[in-house]
Amino acid sequence: MKRIEATARALCAVDLQGVGYSGEELATLVDQYWPVIAAEIYQGQTVEGEWPFSAEEIDHLTERYRHVVRTQ
Repeated sequence: MKRIEATARALCAVDLQGVGYSGEELATLVDQYWPVIAAEIYQGQTVEGEWPFSAEEIDHLTERYRHVVRTQ
């Protein structure tokens, strides 16, 4: 899980930097939205370790993340 989280955080940061976020705002958004990217990485795979997010949480975060990335 730690490796997936680190990868998801890095990819999330790249996405958000690509639309103009930086600094503390970028760090805050990555902390909030990395689970969206992790869920995309997992897509149907068995999760090793604890996955602390429900499907509903991921759906909600995904909707908000897409909005953040599109409206910047």
